[in-house]
Amino acid sequence: MTQEPANLPPASPEGSPEAPEGAAEHASSRRGGHSHARATEPAPRQSLKERLFHRQKSTVRIGDVSYLDGAELSRPQEMPVRVRTVMFAAMAVAALIGGLFLAQYLDQVMNEPIRQQQTLQENLTREVSLDLPQLVQFMPENDEDIMASLTDAGYTLYERTPVGTNPDGGFEVIKLPPDMSLEEAGLMYMKGIDRLSAADAVRLLKGAWTLDVSRKAGVSMRVRYADFDSGSIEAAVQSAMQAEGLENAKVTDSGVDDSGNTYQAGTVKGDGKKYNWRVSVIELSEMYDISGLPNTAYFVGIRFSA
Repeated sequence: MTQEPANLPPASPEGSPEAPEGAAEHASSRRGGHSHARATEPAPRQSLKERLFHRQKSTVRIGDVSYLDGAELSRPQEMPVRVRTVMFAAMAVAALIGGLFLAQYLDQVMNEPIRQQQTLQENLTREVSLDLPQLVQFMPENDEDIMASLTDAGYTLYERTPVGTNPDGGFEVIKLPPDMSLEEAGLMYMKGIDRLSAADAVRLLKGAWTLDVSRKAGVSMRVRYADFDSGSIEAAVQSAMQAEGLENAKVTDSGVDDSGNTYQAGTVKGDGKKYNWRVSVIELSEMYDISGLPNTAYFVGIRFSA
């Protein structure tokens, strides 16, 4: 007797048993739940530039094709409020910076020359002592004794060629103005007098002198300084002679040399010896190429030799 086969569910096209009823809906709901979870993920954060300048374009969908909404073209052609705010703020900052630069430029062009002239006048009229050394007294002394005398006098000294560094003997030292520090003067000399402003040059030179002692061919001592007070070349010559005790000395030569110096020269006795002396004066502008120096400023040289 042949046994009837049991009622089995119809096979799927692939030959596998058909899924139980409700399985598809369950799977669909699981897929749907998974898709929903992804859809609710937070959107990426936009940068400030994107928030200010990027607008979301609205679209119209017809069938399977999406078109830009033409209403965008009919909206007012105005800059967004946020963009205008940023633009106006940037313009205000730029105007402020430009105004500051313009004010500084105008101040330099218009007011700086006035300030320089005022400083120049203040330096010209300040009271500083010159205290020229008596060269006739130094002639018989050695280098060490001369430097000791200058140091004991309380001068602020800037040694260009210190004592003992020259194998032939001699030295060079600058006596600074009493109201100027050694550090400040040193920086000015390193920069170069020709590169200073007129006001700074007057501040450095007024009340200062340079003593140069040479022993290479006999003994020669020379003092150089700037004269801002005499007012004329002739008066500057007489002032230098008086400072060195030469106002009654015998003058054997005078005139203008080949370099343009107005000079007087002669001989004088000191410490039982006879010394030659020479005082020469020339305009300070002939020595230093500095714009703005007063035309009554002179460069004076006093030399003693044996």
